[in-house]
Formats: sequence, structure tokens, C-alpha cells
Amino acid sequence: MEIKSYFILSEWVIIILLAVVSALLNTYIPIKSIIEYFGIPGPAAGMALFGGFIFVLWISLACRIIKKKSSGIITSIFIASFGLLIHPWYGIVSPMWFSIYGIVGLLSMGILIEFTDSRSFWLAMLGGGLGNVTCLVITWLAIGIHTDTWIPLEFGLLLIIAALISGSVGVLLAYGIDKKLKLDSYLWQP
Repeated sequence: MEIKSYFILSEWVIIILLAVVSALLNTYIPIKSIIEYFGIPGPAAGMALFGGFIFVLWISLACRIIKKKSSGIITSIFIASFGLLIHPWYGIVSPMWFSIYGIVGLLSMGILIEFTDSRSFWLAMLGGGLGNVTCLVITWLAIGIHTDTWIPLEFGLLLIIAALISGSVGVLLAYGIDKKLKLDSYLWQP
């Protein structure tokens, strides 16, 4: 009996490539330095401002290109996995399992993007924004609970709004890239 994969090889390649790009952007763009330069307090202020480009765009692109259920969710899990192979979630190593919060945060982002992507453009943008906000809040709570480092209250609402906008822009970029390149029309047909 032959076991058949839900995703064909070219779809797996796309998922893995998108996840690797996202994980590498998260690792090598000097986000913390940029945030500190502008005097924006953290933790995770970089995710609030750049999460749409670093995470949401790539998850949304997976949904747009592959057009199969779970492509965004699987991509988000791969992003978390590749990112955690490079370094622990926000560099926190105690408790040892702290990086699970990164998986949970990115998984929740992937679920929200996946759930809203095939609906309407506006709902997809809202899903990307809410996905980024959800990941941000999970990260804030995890960092706060385990390190007692909390976002200053006066910046919290502003960063949540920034995360909502950033995530929405990530979906907008994914739609634009997909439309411009017409990726789904010629890559493959199973």
C-alpha cells in the first residue's frame, strides 16, 4: 500500500523555502538595534512593527500560492522550527521549554491567517493583523511571566495597533506578490 503525501513535492519545496526565508529574516535583520535606535521599548517591539514582513507575509504567501488547507499552518510551524534551530525564542533558555511559546505564537498566527485567507481580501488582511497581534501577546505574556520584563503600559496599545497594521500589510504584500507574479497559474497542477 502506497502512502501518498497531502502536499506534492513542489508544494513542500515552497513551504520550506518560505519558512527558511522567514526564519533567516527574523535572525539576521538587526530588528532589536533598529527598535532601540528609535527608542521604542520592548520586549518584542520588533515583532509588533515588522512581524507582518518577517512572519505574516511568508505564511500568507504559502496560502496564496499553494491553495490547500493547512499550507499556512504548516509553514508557520516550519518557521518556528527553523527559527528555534538557529536560536531560542527571544534568547531565553530558562526554563528549557520556553521556546514552546514561539511555536504556540507562530502556530496561532498560522491558524488565523489560514482561517481567513480564503474568505475575502479584507478578512484576510484582518486575519494577518490579528495573527501578528496574537503572536505578540503570547510572546509578551511568556516573557513577562518568566523574566518579569513587561511592556510599558503606555506603549502596549500603540504596539498592538502597530502589530495589527503590520500583519495586515504582510497579507497585502502577499496578495500583491501573488497577483503580480501570478504564481498559482503556472507553477504546477497536481
